[in-house]
Amino acid sequence: MRILKIIKELKESKHPHYLSVERKTYKRWKLLIRMTIKLNKNYKLCEIHRKKFKLFENFVVVGLKYNGKKVKRRTSGFAKDFIDKNKGSVCIYCEQELNQENATADHIIPISNGGNNCQVNLIVCCKECNNERGNLEFKSFISKKNIKYKYKKDIII
Repeated sequence: MRILKIIKELKESKHPHYLSVERKTYKRWKLLIRMTIKLNKNYKLCEIHRKKFKLFENFVVVGLKYNGKKVKRRTSGFAKDFIDKNKGSVCIYCEQELNQENATADHIIPISNGGNNCQVNLIVCCKECNNERGNLEFKSFISKKNIKYKYKKDIII
């Protein structure tokens, strides 16, 4: 019965930015959850595994609010705030140390592929890696760029 409640919430949800479920639930009901997101026309199907985000822990973002192709790219403050709060941070792709000059926000699901600017869809990386990645899929790019992620099935950030 619990899965039926989750499916109903995902299908009818009007959350402003994204839809998510616990990782344990997602692993068990992945196919059903993905089909449900496809039925909700307000969201673009995605899969972003997050360790922690604000009050949430160990969850999967399964849908991003679809705003069409007119999403404005205003994310410059995100990277600078992240560097201020997390001294000694490194680029997730190349592990170069990040600072105010080389840090930039990268969209896990690019805007051109239906992503948006919500913080759960952003990571901080160096400008070189962000430019190199361009529109490539997150999982395949990080697997090629960082050996730690080469054989991981789910990349949890």
